[in-house]
This record gives sequence, C-alpha cells and structure tokens, in this order.
Amino acid sequence: MVVPPFYDAPDFDALIAHYSAITEAVDIPIMYYNIPAATGVELSSQQLGELGRRTGVTSYKDTGGDFPKFTEVHFDEAEDIQALNGWDTLTFAAFALGARAGVWGAASVIPGLCAELYQAVAVDGDLARGRELWAKINPICVFLESHSYAGAIKAGTALVGVDAGPTRSPILPLAEEFVDELRGLLRDAGVSVVG
Repeated sequence: MVVPPFYDAPDFDALIAHYSAITEAVDIPIMYYNIPAATGVELSSQQLGELGRRTGVTSYKDTGGDFPKFTEVHFDEAEDIQALNGWDTLTFAAFALGARAGVWGAASVIPGLCAELYQAVAVDGDLARGRELWAKINPICVFLESHSYAGAIKAGTALVGVDAGPTRSPILPLAEEFVDELRGLLRDAGVSVVG
C-alpha cells in the first residue's frame, strides 16, 4: 500500500510517473492509498481507473469517505482497479455494494466481529445477519472515527489484550475517560475486554 507524495501534491501526470517507477521497482501488486484529507491528492473515478490501467496499481484503499465515487469506481472502473473500503463507518455499505474486501482499523480491535460481518455480507449475501452484526460494530467504528484514530485503535487493541505499544509523538494516547467509553462499547458488542 503506497500513499501518494504529499505536501507539494503531484498532478496526475506526476502521479502516473511515480507509480510507474514503483511498478518497475517491485514485483508485487500495488495498492494505492486514497486519503485526500492527508495528502491533498483527490483523483476522480476515471483517474483511479487510468492509474490501474497504466501502472501496477491493482487496488485502492478508499479513505476518502466519498461513497458515490467509491460506487462509481466499483462499477465503472472494476476491470482496471479494485475498490476496497478503508472508511470504517462505510464498511457495511461497501460489502453490501459488492466490495470484495476492506482495509479497516476496527478489524485490529474486533477481528472476530469483522470476520463475521465479511462472511455474512460479502460471502453469504445475508444482509439480515449483516445488519445484526453492524448494529454491534457501527458504534465502535463511530467512536474510532470520532477521536484520534491511531490513539483510539491502540487503546482498543490494549483493551482486547493485544499491546500495540504507545502512539508516536505528536499523537497523544486516548484520554482515560474515552478509554472507559470504548471499553463499554466493546462490552456492549459482546467483546471480552481486559480490566
């Protein structure tokens, strides 16, 4: 997964050149990390398809939150690039749409529930079961997206017994009052927590 260069955001031709150079340097499929809020790089659905046609980019993780664009890529550009959801609160919608996978932080905290959701919706097409699971998962996803994401994920992994270490400066750890709130959300979802 390769994030586009940022600070001096490249235009589309520079991006094609950049990902073409990466394609030449590696012999594995490349995932484009679409996170426009952090990079300042915003591609259209047609540009994402062209990126797939002209480089070794085979998929993209969408952390842009633009579900209409995600849908357009999924249906109109699918031969050239696979759309993978990376916006936690859109995961159910992406699976219901037909996305074959997702790349989401909540899976680091609640992997069992996330795997059940994937099985129910993406594999079995059981939307009723998916909605039941999503009712448990969504409040956790909303919480994670409402705080410092890295701090919330690390607090969540610690709560389920997996120490992922501290956040790196300048990112602060999740405040203790919010850790307690996350602990309650996890318990409400039937997840065993430490402490």
